[in-house]
Amino acid sequence: MRPYATLLPRLLRDRLARSVGATAFVLLLTSPLLRFGESGFADGYMVGAEPGAASTANLVGLLLALVSPWLAEGVVSELRCNGSGPLLLTRPISRPALYLVRWLAGLVSLTVVALATATTINIAWSASGGSGPDLSLVGSIGAGLVIWAWVGSTVLLLSAVLDRGEALAGALLVAIPIAMTAALPSADLLARAARVLPVRPVLSAARTSLAGSVPEPSTLVEAGCWGLAMLGVGLFIASRRDWRAGD
Repeated sequence: MRPYATLLPRLLRDRLARSVGATAFVLLLTSPLLRFGESGFADGYMVGAEPGAASTANLVGLLLALVSPWLAEGVVSELRCNGSGPLLLTRPISRPALYLVRWLAGLVSLTVVALATATTINIAWSASGGSGPDLSLVGSIGAGLVIWAWVGSTVLLLSAVLDRGEALAGALLVAIPIAMTAALPSADLLARAARVLPVRPVLSAARTSLAGSVPEPSTLVEAGCWGLAMLGVGLFIASRRDWRAGD
């Protein structure tokens, strides 16, 4: 366990700049809501929601899902492109374990981003004199976990297959299914194909957690099974690719 305990803090420091940037990005896109009072926190973000910070849960969950690929970028491809992978493996740690620790660093980073975002929004809403339910701090951690289980694992797989561009591909896998199911009739072939990916269930679970409720067990099982499958396949492929510095 010692190599893992030594490596994880270093990986978290490496992700610190991205974590700060992701938090700033999410807060920047939610900041207009603070200027519109209670109606701004409720109207158009959660239909029928009670005014309050918790009514931004839908938007915050979506933004967390969109920044996740950026936090997960380079889990595998970075080590191949800069040639640092073999050097790290001189420690008593296996290749799959190395990738898994890097994946865990991203998970911790996203949960910190989610917690910092929820805390800031709650404080801003309270300072403005608003009433209503806050975003759940415990739920924000749960939202980070469920989002990362799918998005982080999928980007790890993409990072194992691609040499670059996995963050953009991961973001598109979040955005495109949402756009298709929203714009196309439910019976449309493309809309049905988009629903194969668990994007909407994952976002629904994240929104429910941020609002302070417990997601449906079936939704958590679906997100967890997809995430474990993507993580397992990604680790398998990454562990069998050759190192080629400068790809």
